[in-house]
Amino acid sequence: MTVLNLRIKIGPAFALLIAMLALPAYAEGPAAAAISGVVRDAKGAPQVGALVELLGPNLAVLANAFTDDHGRYTLQTIVPGTYNLKASGSFFLPTLRQNIRVAADSKIVVNLTLDTLYEAFRWLPAKPRQVDEPQDDWAWTLRLSANRPLLRMLEDGPLVVVSDGDGSTPALKARVTIRGGASQFGDGGLHHDFEMERSNGDGQQLILRADLSQAESASLNTVVGYAKQLGPGRTIRTVAAFEDRPDIEGGVRDQGLQAVVLRSSETMDLLPDVISAEFGNEIEAIHLGDNQFANHPFAGVSVHAGDNTVSYHMSTSPGAQHANEIDRAETLAPALTEQNGKLLLEDGLHQEISYERHKGRVTWRMTAYQDHINHPVVSGGGTLSLADWNSGNLLYDPNTDLLKATGQNFFSNGVLGEMRDHIGDDTWLSLAYAMGDALTMDSLSGPVTLEEGIGSLHPRRASMVTASINGKSKHAGTQWRASYRWQPTDTVTPVDSFNNQLPDPYLSFYLRQPIRCHILPYRVEALIDVRNLLAQGYRPFVTQDGSTLYFAQAERSIQGGLSFSF
Repeated sequence: MTVLNLRIKIGPAFALLIAMLALPAYAEGPAAAAISGVVRDAKGAPQVGALVELLGPNLAVLANAFTDDHGRYTLQTIVPGTYNLKASGSFFLPTLRQNIRVAADSKIVVNLTLDTLYEAFRWLPAKPRQVDEPQDDWAWTLRLSANRPLLRMLEDGPLVVVSDGDGSTPALKARVTIRGGASQFGDGGLHHDFEMERSNGDGQQLILRADLSQAESASLNTVVGYAKQLGPGRTIRTVAAFEDRPDIEGGVRDQGLQAVVLRSSETMDLLPDVISAEFGNEIEAIHLGDNQFANHPFAGVSVHAGDNTVSYHMSTSPGAQHANEIDRAETLAPALTEQNGKLLLEDGLHQEISYERHKGRVTWRMTAYQDHINHPVVSGGGTLSLADWNSGNLLYDPNTDLLKATGQNFFSNGVLGEMRDHIGDDTWLSLAYAMGDALTMDSLSGPVTLEEGIGSLHPRRASMVTASINGKSKHAGTQWRASYRWQPTDTVTPVDSFNNQLPDPYLSFYLRQPIRCHILPYRVEALIDVRNLLAQGYRPFVTQDGSTLYFAQAERSIQGGLSFSF
């Protein structure tokens, strides 16, 4: 056996090269650089004791420093390269400056601003999502402008990103949800929901959604949305939705609802950080035996002065209200009824003037509104008779035994007061009180026809009180919400019916709980959605053929399912 011994001679130059490659990212040396600057709040006040961290490309902490009495910090002996800089302080969202290129022997000045949650939302180019809204439906807000901060949610909480690099890598989110249970009108059976959201670095965003449900017949609901930021403070959005509900019936001969909804909107800053405006339009085309077409514009303008905002808004449909909400799933279903065999869409003219003030963690809002409501939708349920069918005055969903009828047109004006309080790191409390008009139904004695039952509906002055508390567990990842919206039990339509930001009527709960399963390559969540748990507000009446029907502001609905995010 021959043993071959190899000897490699390492020269001084090669040894020096190996030593240079082995140097850590943060070390002393002749090529070291330094980063310094000042950390301030949004009003320009220096922040004492703020933590400034030097992060690598993988966001690992390489070094840190605290600001002095003048808000200044210094990070020295930094090897040339590309880094991220993060600043954090008590009662502020962390701020991240990305892609800082450090050259040899350079002295870089990087000043950072710490924002509160409210200030960060004000920088977003669209109206922020309300803090007490359910989180099961994704709603876009473009955050990709290079000269505006974006609010990013990380595992350890939100932070404000000052610069997001070139954004060359698209962001893609996908989710599959399986749900079922006692549902609302047109939403019965077992549902398979598919959602995808793609964001590109050039200010574009694409949303795709599909809802496939199986009851007596297969139903389909698809949504395609596109958004693009044209420049600082200017964003356009477009949404197209198609709905096919073959089980919806409009009478003994008419069955099968098809609807196409097209929405477009634009938001712009007329005067940056002072005056902003939005406007948009909705086009609906519906077929159910008869055809119905409608056009619904909306617009608004807001004036900002420090912590105060004054706004004017008008809309002509309860579904299309604000530019950044035109893709919300619960607003895309047409507010459709039938009267004397003819399809009708709920519309009107809603105008409001509001004043909003932010003080610390509390937001106050006072709104005065005026409504002209045409063909208001009244919801109900029960088993229909042949006479009810022949009346041509209702739509019926046999999967849920729910119906929709047309109430009389009415006029309303009123006020709405709201308060939102960020009572903890991940908990919000919302309270609201409103006064206005709503359709009511008095108790009926003896059997009546369906037309007499609908004819008994009339508007009257009523009050509304809402309370909602929601939050998210930082460790378990649980999202939850509990709410109660009270009105007099004889009211069958909501007070301030054009306001789709209020909680669901009466006692409602929502829960989304992550399920830890390390063997699966995706995130699994269990969800439960309960609305009007105590079945309040039902107004029953007996028809002449002996069947019992009822009207209600909201039916009891219980849904549960599993969600898989990729």
